[in-house]
Amino acid sequence: MRPRAVFFDLDDTLIDRADAFARYVEYLFSRHAEAFPRATRAAVLAEVHALDRRGATDRTVFCKRVTETFPSLGLTPEALWQDMSTHIPMFVKPDEAVCSLVERLTRARQVAVVSNGSARVQHMKMRYARLFDLLSDTFLSGEVGAEKPDARIFQAALARVDRAPGDVLHVGDDPERDIAGAARLGMATCWVSHGRPWPYGLPPPTFTVERIVGDTGPIEEVLARWT
Repeated sequence: MRPRAVFFDLDDTLIDRADAFARYVEYLFSRHAEAFPRATRAAVLAEVHALDRRGATDRTVFCKRVTETFPSLGLTPEALWQDMSTHIPMFVKPDEAVCSLVERLTRARQVAVVSNGSARVQHMKMRYARLFDLLSDTFLSGEVGAEKPDARIFQAALARVDRAPGDVLHVGDDPERDIAGAARLGMATCWVSHGRPWPYGLPPPTFTVERIVGDTGPIEEVLARWT
């Protein structure tokens, strides 16, 4: 009997996207100081993070709201997105424990990335995180043409690894896109909570860990139980 397979989301799952985004915003502030006066910068930083919703806000919507809220930034939504997509990956830091975990996993079983986002941006993040050469099977919404929670992106990954949904664990941080989307197909799920409560009304995940980046112990325990 072949070992069970594991699918991972990228942002705030295998990669600390929240940290990279926070450092990008600080970088944006430093280059556009006139648009973000130091006296109000803390409040503005909180507002920008609220608009972003840990990456859950649609990129077009986010860039439009930021440029409308801060017109002195002097950027169009398109220009802001180009700036973000170019620089955020550069702020991604590798986590040696995550790299070691992924390397060990891929020796024993099939592992795939199932992530929303463009191939250019997500591949850049993987390179900066030192994961690109470790994970050859990547299913990105920009390439597949379907975004999680759409079943088609999960089905593309299932077809590649040649597994039934019941033989796959999907690990991700978004309750609807990752956990509910995978569960609807019959996959086991592991929610990366980052300390958040589970949203009322959604069926709970099979497993929950608080984080992976910075503490791989809990996900290793889950994988030992699952596989």
